[in-house]
Amino acid sequence: MSQPPVHCEALPNGLGVLLCESRSAPVVDLQIWARVGSADERPHEAGLAHFHEHMLFKGTERRGVGEIASEVEGAGGRINAYTSFDVTVYHATLPSAELCVGLDVLADAVLHSSFDPEEIAREIEVVLEEIRRGEDSPGHVLGNAVFAEAYHEHPYRAPILGSPESVASFERARVRAFFERWYTADKLCIVAAGDFETPRLREEIRAIFGDLAPGG
Repeated sequence: MSQPPVHCEALPNGLGVLLCESRSAPVVDLQIWARVGSADERPHEAGLAHFHEHMLFKGTERRGVGEIASEVEGAGGRINAYTSFDVTVYHATLPSAELCVGLDVLADAVLHSSFDPEEIAREIEVVLEEIRRGEDSPGHVLGNAVFAEAYHEHPYRAPILGSPESVASFERARVRAFFERWYTADKLCIVAAGDFETPRLREEIRAIFGDLAPGG
């Protein structure tokens, strides 16, 4: 069986694009990869990469709190995100007929989060509870201990979720500064796999992300 065609390019602003057509099912998986994880945080930013994973679902100028997930789910899809030491990834799986919905919602979330101060305060409590749950998990505690012992100097030594003290200190200016430093065109990559036409999706990506400025 032949491999499906893969298209890979970088737009003039540095944005990465990786597209893989597959007609095995009328489904598309969309992902936006941000080249930032917990290992990229400065000392006063511990936990901010993961915090952005939460905040980018908390509303934009066009969509209120909860509408980002509900719009994708209403189109028959699902949306989620995850953070690692090196990347933060936002992803949605939808029927191929709803590809435009998924791309618009993901792009809006990743590029135009409102970072409302009240939502930041609420999400701080959510992440603090996530940290507390992790402290009650032997596997989670052991994993953090192993990384702390294995990486005495490298930033992999620190937990991805950050410390309670650091997370509790987050405020809008710090959150926004982190976003503006890392969520730039040259640090993002758009990935899609599934049932779509590459030329058409390329043009849609260029129309949405083509004017996004690169970072420093």
